[in-house]
Amino acid sequence: MKNLPATLVALFLVFLCIPVQADYSPWTFFGGVNFIYNSDGSDVTEVPGMQEGGVPGGLDSAPSPITGLIGLEYRREIRERVFFSPSISLFFVEYLWANDQALPAEIENRTAFVPSLLLDASFVYTIERNRFLFSIGGGPGILLRWAFLDSGVSEDEQSYSTDMSAGDQVDHINSYMWSSLRWFYPMLHAGVRYRLETGWGGGLTLRTGIPLFNLWSSPDVPFPHALMFIACITITPPLRSGQKGR
Repeated sequence: MKNLPATLVALFLVFLCIPVQADYSPWTFFGGVNFIYNSDGSDVTEVPGMQEGGVPGGLDSAPSPITGLIGLEYRREIRERVFFSPSISLFFVEYLWANDQALPAEIENRTAFVPSLLLDASFVYTIERNRFLFSIGGGPGILLRWAFLDSGVSEDEQSYSTDMSAGDQVDHINSYMWSSLRWFYPMLHAGVRYRLETGWGGGLTLRTGIPLFNLWSSPDVPFPHALMFIACITITPPLRSGQKGR
């Protein structure tokens, strides 16, 4: 089970080396935002104020973060109108350890800095109407991420809400993220692309990462917890001179 993510990543990269034919370049560049739903405190009706001993009030974690995202997609036609459409996306999130789980953190309460790579191996069905190309589909996704002690945070530093040192929190965050298949995200995909006079394509892509692991992982959280909703602007170059189109 521990070698499964590495095996899937290797297969993902090998598939990218297979030649492709298309009217557009097989490569699409994109950038946008990733909304990550945080259910912590969803049942709180009144935010607590300052506690005894100078402990601040409020929730342990941050509101659902919206983080910037950039990435690259590759498309290979496997049958008429059906494409294998793997992509890789990069984004960054601040985390802390609270309530026995890794949770998004406000900048002033952060413990860990987490670079994240989302590998999305979706299959999409396309429909072309005049200059518009619509696509819809889905597939498995792998979220590769690793927590590092955030800059400006001492390894021995302790937060108000726990006696655990920051270094120990980072260890717990990494263990949490790689347990119970929390790296596995089934993905849903929908997009539209418009062909410009120059042959370039500009469009919008919406993707949803489903936290299926919440069905069996602990502690118990609402199923949508850690759901990702990604919205991106896409840019696709035309075929280079000498390439074959379909």
